[in-house]
Amino acid sequence: MPEHREGKSMSADALQCPDCGTSLAVPSRRARGAWRCPRCDAQLSGAWALRPDSLLALTVATAVLWLPALILPLMRLENLGLDREASLLDCVLRLMEGVYFPVGVLLLFTLVIMPLLNLLSAGRLLWAARDHTPSTGQPDPFWMKAYRHSREWAMTDIFLLGILIAMTKLGDMATVTPGPGLFCLVVAVLLRLIVETLAQPDQLQRLLEARNGD
Repeated sequence: MPEHREGKSMSADALQCPDCGTSLAVPSRRARGAWRCPRCDAQLSGAWALRPDSLLALTVATAVLWLPALILPLMRLENLGLDREASLLDCVLRLMEGVYFPVGVLLLFTLVIMPLLNLLSAGRLLWAARDHTPSTGQPDPFWMKAYRHSREWAMTDIFLLGILIAMTKLGDMATVTPGPGLFCLVVAVLLRLIVETLAQPDQLQRLLEARNGD
């Protein structure tokens, strides 16, 4: 009897869990809440309905804020009449000089390249998932792979946490003033986290497949 009720709430199509490969029936679109794999507990969908138009607007807003977050000063230090300020891009470039070159390359990858790739891939997928966009087939698989991997390697939230800790520690030795780049970075990170939370890759993949009739 429980299996009969479950069959009504599930569609006939099936897919595989990306983590353990278990074959699962796709839940109906009327189902609410987060959907997890019963075998490995991997999250397969978000707890909210996917709204491509709203998430695309948040992605564009994040991209607009991302450029000033890179080039504007993050903070200003004043100590004994000396002023110092640096942007996120300045921090990366200066670390790439001398013995800290490997650290600079890692920061360039996790703070600049992967966040930009995340914005591009999310924007491309959400644009294709819109109801008002003419259906021209699914986007290139590269964009979905880029979106999955960039979610794991974009470390701007960790960098932001490090800045806040540094400002607290340096407050006893110098006057620390937040710069405009820090405000842009805070808002951009918050918006990106909202998009990543609401636009789960597997949920977005199913929406694209349903829209293109696959």
